[in-house]
Amino acid sequence: MISKIEKDFYQITLRMPYRLRHVNAYLFIYEGKLALFDTGLNTPQAFETLGNDLSGIGFGIEDIQHIYLTHVHSDHCSMAGVLQKRSGAQIHLAQAAFEEYRHFREAGPTIKQLRIYYARQGMSQEQIGLVIEEYENIRGIIADFDATDFLRDKDVREFGNWKIEIISTPGHAAGHVCFFCREMKFLLSGDHVLPYIAPVLSPDIFDEAFRPLATYLDSLNALENLSVSAVYPGHGLAFTDLRERLTDIREHHSGRKKAVLEHVNKQPKATCEISREMVSPNLADFDKFLALNETIAYLKELTAEGAIKEDTVNDVLVYVRPSGY
Repeated sequence: MISKIEKDFYQITLRMPYRLRHVNAYLFIYEGKLALFDTGLNTPQAFETLGNDLSGIGFGIEDIQHIYLTHVHSDHCSMAGVLQKRSGAQIHLAQAAFEEYRHFREAGPTIKQLRIYYARQGMSQEQIGLVIEEYENIRGIIADFDATDFLRDKDVREFGNWKIEIISTPGHAAGHVCFFCREMKFLLSGDHVLPYIAPVLSPDIFDEAFRPLATYLDSLNALENLSVSAVYPGHGLAFTDLRERLTDIREHHSGRKKAVLEHVNKQPKATCEISREMVSPNLADFDKFLALNETIAYLKELTAEGAIKEDTVNDVLVYVRPSGY
C-alpha cells in the first residue's frame, strides 16, 4: 500500500510473514527518478505490491535509481539485490552494515561461529541447530547485491529539492543509520526508534567486546537535540514526539536490565538459564532466541558496571553476584 506524505514523498507499506506483519519503505521522486529507502522483505508478494504501488503513481521498478538502506536485516534489505538487477539502481549503506551483510553471506565461518558462541551461552546442540536452520532460511531470502558507496555520519545527499542528512545510529544493527531532513524536520528512523516497541538488541558473535545496549543508548543520544516534527519508522505508524519516545525506550531498557539483575544470585547461572527464567515457555522458539540475545546485552552491561561477575565453567559463561550486592 502506498500513501502520499508530501509532494514527491511517499510511504510504501509491505506485508511480511513475521510477527510485526508489515515493514515500511519510503520513496522520493526527483527529476523523474526514484530514490527508495529500504526495500522490504524479498517475497513475490512484496515485489508485486511494490511494482503495483509504483505503477499507481506513474513509475515502475526500472525507475528506481538509488536504494538507501537503514540496515541489513532481511525485512529491510533483502529485496535490494532483486531491484538492483531489474533497475540498475545504486545501493548505499554504511560500511559496517555492508561488512555485516558479507559476514552473513559467508555460511561456513558464520555457522562455525554460531556453534561456538551460543554453546558458550549454555544452549544445547539441538537449540543451536534450530538457530542455524533459521539463519539458513534468512540467508536464502537475502538477494546478492553490490554496494555503490558507503554512508558516513553527517553526510548529506540531495534529491532535487530534498536534502537528507545521514545520522549514524548503530546498536540494533551494525551500521544502522537514520535519515534526517533538516528543512522539513522529519526523520526516517528505520528500526532505531519505533512507535510502540523497543527494537531487539543482539550481540556481535564475532566481537565479544561489543556492547549492544551501550552502543544503542549512545545512538539514541545522537537524536536527542534534533528538531523533529515527524518520525517515519520502519514498522508502525508515524509519530511526532521523538524526545518522549526516546525517554520511554531508555526507561524500558533500564527496567529490563534491573529485571535481569534480579535473576542473578550467588549461584552461577548461564545466560540460557537466566533468559529461560524470564520468558514464557509458550513463546515461539525464534522469540526465545531473540530474548536470549537481549539477555546477553543486559548481562554485558551489568558486568561492565560491576553489578555482576562473569566466569567460565566447562566452557560455558556463567554469572554471579559479587560480594556486597
